[in-house]
Amino acid sequence: MARRIARLRLTAARRRLLDRLLEQALDLDGEARRRFVEQCQARAPRLGRWLEKLLDATDEPAGAVDRSVAHWADQALATRQATGAEPLAGGTRLGPWRLLEQVGVGGMGEVYRAERADGSFDMQVAVKLIRSRSELLARLLSSERQTLARLNHPGIARLLDGGTAGDGRPYLVMDWIEGESLNQWLEDHQPSPERCLELFADICDTVAAAHRELIVHGDIKPSNIVITPDERVCLLDFGVARLLDQREGIDLPMALTPGFAAPEQLEGKPISTAADIYSLGALLHSIVFGQTPGKGERRLQPPWDHYPRHRDLIAIIDSAMTADPADRYATANALALELQRLGSDWPIRMRRAGPLERLRWWSRRHRAAALAGLALIFSGIAGVSAVAWQARVASVERDLAQAEAARSEALREHLTLLFREVGSLSEDAEELTARELLDRTAQVADDWLADDRALRQQVKIVLAEIMIALNDYSAAEPLLAGFLDGDQEQFDPLLRSIALQDMAQVHHRRGEVKAGLDLADRAVEILESFPGAHPARLSDVLQVRGRLYRDLGRLQEALTDLSRARELALQVSSSPRPLMARAENNLAITLLIGGQTTKAIRHLEAAEALWLALGREESSNALAVTANLASVLNRIGRSREAEQRLRRVIRLRQAHYGESAAMAAARLALGRLLVVRGALDEAEQQLRGAQDIFARFVGEGTPDYAAALLGLGELAEARDRFGQARAHFSAADDIMRSLLGDAHPYTFQTELSGLRASRLAGHALDASALDELVERTAQAGGLGQTAHAEALCEQAGAAYAQNRYGRGLESARRCLRLLRGLGLDGWRRIEARALVRLGEEAAGMAPATGALDGLIARLAEAMFPDHPRVMWLHDQVRRMDIDGG
Repeated sequence: MARRIARLRLTAARRRLLDRLLEQALDLDGEARRRFVEQCQARAPRLGRWLEKLLDATDEPAGAVDRSVAHWADQALATRQATGAEPLAGGTRLGPWRLLEQVGVGGMGEVYRAERADGSFDMQVAVKLIRSRSELLARLLSSERQTLARLNHPGIARLLDGGTAGDGRPYLVMDWIEGESLNQWLEDHQPSPERCLELFADICDTVAAAHRELIVHGDIKPSNIVITPDERVCLLDFGVARLLDQREGIDLPMALTPGFAAPEQLEGKPISTAADIYSLGALLHSIVFGQTPGKGERRLQPPWDHYPRHRDLIAIIDSAMTADPADRYATANALALELQRLGSDWPIRMRRAGPLERLRWWSRRHRAAALAGLALIFSGIAGVSAVAWQARVASVERDLAQAEAARSEALREHLTLLFREVGSLSEDAEELTARELLDRTAQVADDWLADDRALRQQVKIVLAEIMIALNDYSAAEPLLAGFLDGDQEQFDPLLRSIALQDMAQVHHRRGEVKAGLDLADRAVEILESFPGAHPARLSDVLQVRGRLYRDLGRLQEALTDLSRARELALQVSSSPRPLMARAENNLAITLLIGGQTTKAIRHLEAAEALWLALGREESSNALAVTANLASVLNRIGRSREAEQRLRRVIRLRQAHYGESAAMAAARLALGRLLVVRGALDEAEQQLRGAQDIFARFVGEGTPDYAAALLGLGELAEARDRFGQARAHFSAADDIMRSLLGDAHPYTFQTELSGLRASRLAGHALDASALDELVERTAQAGGLGQTAHAEALCEQAGAAYAQNRYGRGLESARRCLRLLRGLGLDGWRRIEARALVRLGEEAAGMAPATGALDGLIARLAEAMFPDHPRVMWLHDQVRRMDIDGG
């Protein structure tokens, strides 16, 4: 066995992880250490066996294991001895804090209760003294404190301060929380399952709040959860795992507990919010079964063995703990929502219930709904008898309902007849796909319904709506054009508003924004002329008009329409509806374009949770939300998670819906991401595919087609084909400028890309053109913030190329500040930091300590080593060295 284990491949990441697991195990004695090793072996057998060998090596370093294992064990022990220190005595001062007593010891170090010692105010805190002496951690404390300060939530113990002790060890200062650990509280109070699930929902809410601030906990476990005397949940050590897992070549202790850590954590891979979802599932597992996952046969402990929906509960736990992060619940909110369905007699999404179960739940829900409905009827009768105006409202609403019913009738009867007619005329009827059937039905509708113009137009509008739902705007346009060219007054107002709204969407997708806005205005006017609110229809058309306002650069009007649309959607029903999810998504995208990243994420999470609650997480609209979330993740530096989401979207769209404009948008996003990462051949495949699909489903000369040209330009740039890149950027810029004007974010992007390609190719830039672009993006307000940041960084690069380091440094610093304010991260922020450092060193404001080389190396890792942006920075460093020499 030892020979086979010795041959298993140990990567550098796994080696570091083993050192850290050994650190934690060495702090335990006897039975506690044995249980710890068992947990590791159950969760990650390979690492667990290595850990067992390493522990053996601490007792017999030359006997039971081979030389390499003994070497690693000796190395880990040497590190432990070098960083170990005696516990600090009560009264010791750490900055403005005085230690009172030691309250715990763990794998990372010791925990003390402390108080404010400088007399400025009275306050007790928890001080975590980290075992490792690391200058890196001290620097990270300073740089991350602002980020962690955003965690202003009653369920989160805040990180208040930090510094370095006299012996060189870093320390963290956090809120002191009175209460019991979760396990102790469960043992002392023996709560009911319902109370446990209430508390667990509070934990999910707390984790979701941190995820909205883009912060991962990384070490959720019972000892990090305190239940206060008033039974409030509080999570400890938020942000600590984020700080302690910043390696950069220096081994730091890592916050990780094998029984609750996700598989990707145990493999030493980068983690995302999905790791916290796994840990939440493991936490619920420990509450329900009384043990961590993989520790033996699972048996429900009292009182869970009598919980009526224990099979659903187990399905939820297992779904949260799947090995593949993409298969877990998308958010902590989605997990909490699934658990809420248990208490509200709704079936869960992760287990198919039998008919008897569904009937029982329905009857429970139906009783409550019947009582509420009876009360509503009585109150409605009283209201109608008291106010004559409401009779008019009811009449109009009845007319609208009849119009909706007529549309349903057209869809059910007349489309069925048309489908049959098409089938009888087609020799290949048995082989027709649903999409081909729709196309042929649209072709014969004119002949089949020639004698009934009103019915013909109604059917064609229904077909157009289906085409728009399939993201085929080219097919929808001719179906709507005849209606808009004729006498619209002969049709009922609802049908007119629907047709106007649909055609506005076609114009929007084709980049004809002003024409689309005119139609959307007319649709809104029709609906607002009716007595009553009619929230569902009005919300729908306001969402269309809001998107058109956004693309005209009228951000405040867009936000007003989309916020109102969201409020109307919430008025329609207290239960989840597709209308709500669409409203959340549209508002989120507008907030994102306006630079409000954090708010955008909250609304996207809400949209995703709504589609999950509706059981339509693989619907076309839900997949659009997933793709939008991927876009956000890429902007904040989590490109691998974004790639994972986009691949899932493309796979599901291909399986369920085939090619469409939405498929092209997902392929375009993935292609541009792959260009940055250096997977250029696959990127070209995705980008060419997107270009072709856009041409067929939206049309050439549209913003979508221009976006594909932009992606192809970025691909050519990555291959050092700068002439080809500039040609693509120029063509894209012509389209964007002609359709959207020169003050639109998309136009800013194409114009900026062309200027950057010229700089990277070594051509002299027109400084006045770049300065003008910087000014225009600044004047664009919220819609231009991201472009303004990128233009400032480009201005810095152009200035450096001309040896104007003072001006370039000023632009680089403004770029970096704006990127931070917008919440943008990843390679964008690394590049901005490198530009700042380059300017500081060139201007003699900072010594050449290797920090710039380190930033360029990080940029090369985030992009790829031969990317022109990386190579340009290398060239600037070499030129600076020559000039300095």
